[in-house]
Amino acid sequence: MWRIQRWPITILCAAILASVAALAGSYVVAQETTFNPPKATLLGSVPQPIYSSDPNDAWNRIFYYLFSRRIETRLSDLFPEGAPFVDGISTRLFERDEIGDRAIDPLYPSKFASTGTYLVLTDPAYANFKKALQDALDDNGQRSPVARALMQSDLWGAHDILSVPFLRADEKDLGQLRMNVLDLISRLIKKIALAPEEIKSLPNNYSAAVREHSFPDVFARDRGWVEVLWFYPRVHDNVAGFRRTARVFLKLKQPQSDVQHFLDGMPDREESDPISGLDGVALVTQLLLIDSKGKLEPTSLTSEVQVRLFETATKDSIKPNDGTLKMMDGTFERARLQVCEISRKLFLLDPASGGLVPEDDNSRAYAGHYSFAEGEPVGQGVPAPVQVTLRVRCAFCHGEGLTQLMTFAIARPPRPKSSPPVKQLNSKEHETAKLAIAEKEKSRDYQALLAYFDRETPRH
Repeated sequence: MWRIQRWPITILCAAILASVAALAGSYVVAQETTFNPPKATLLGSVPQPIYSSDPNDAWNRIFYYLFSRRIETRLSDLFPEGAPFVDGISTRLFERDEIGDRAIDPLYPSKFASTGTYLVLTDPAYANFKKALQDALDDNGQRSPVARALMQSDLWGAHDILSVPFLRADEKDLGQLRMNVLDLISRLIKKIALAPEEIKSLPNNYSAAVREHSFPDVFARDRGWVEVLWFYPRVHDNVAGFRRTARVFLKLKQPQSDVQHFLDGMPDREESDPISGLDGVALVTQLLLIDSKGKLEPTSLTSEVQVRLFETATKDSIKPNDGTLKMMDGTFERARLQVCEISRKLFLLDPASGGLVPEDDNSRAYAGHYSFAEGEPVGQGVPAPVQVTLRVRCAFCHGEGLTQLMTFAIARPPRPKSSPPVKQLNSKEHETAKLAIAEKEKSRDYQALLAYFDRETPRH
């Protein structure tokens, strides 16, 4: 079985928060000092028809430079074709094209390395990327509100990443190029911004996942789901630079006469039996947008959903490595995983689909740059992301049985008696989005972007 380092949840979360504090949009912290282009990440082969049927459309070219990558990856021993293995990781490298039409941030990889940023600031990519942005600014064609919302979200992520200067040596060489691209991106974010009424009319695409893929209707209170908040800010919102918000829902196993009392007991149960009294948990990530006046607004656009439904089974019915947690009175406890991520192409081609593509436990995922935990490089070769299954990736944060609840495991008050109550939120409102907006409004990157709204008039 593949062996990768796993930390106790409290240590892992502390490491995540430390990384977030160091990297999430700070002007003090600069990007890595030197650029030695690794073989592991290159631009993708050609632009894909994401925002329109013409691959050479300016928006498709922008998407290409922000997201499409050709990467070298290693395989875990969950995939026999990766043999031979050392410590469960392939000794060989495999090339993989990533179109990038998923719920990921632009300029990949960018969280813990600056490779993606350097790629688009190096000719010929720089000149072509800049031309794509200028062509989009000069284009007065009509785009749908959903297309403009998705593109603005993509550009906004790139804006925040490019807002962070390099260290002195690289900033001297690339700083002006960075600022040139940042200016074009800022102007385009402004140009395609939706009016407040357009944002309010955006579809609730999660309802399509409920209808088409049997995801639970977490927003329906009569189904037993409760949206909760304990501490804020949350890791997911912070890592996203407060450009989106992750909403946490709990499915109560049975009606509670005192729901608040049950919820307040969740932190104490986290160590012994974290899922006691629960049938499931869900994380629904929704986008924020900047409207045509420069104001931050919540939306009903969901970019990613993670659902874990808890179930029991007899010993005879379980299979090896299926996520079993432990035996309780002759039965086994495990979590069934449901995940979906947005595809911009699908959403724009078939709006009724909601653009959310389901994935199963065995879908391929990265243990490296696409998640908080990092794979272990093999030998002296170029470090590369390691492909595992989706279930294994989720286990980094949520434990082998996927029953760890980050909401209650990530923080502990200094004194038990000082523990605040667990808040029940109104799922019909955007309460966590409003908290994310309050945080974003304080950031320098948003204030710099807001200056473009103050001095220019909208153009659609």
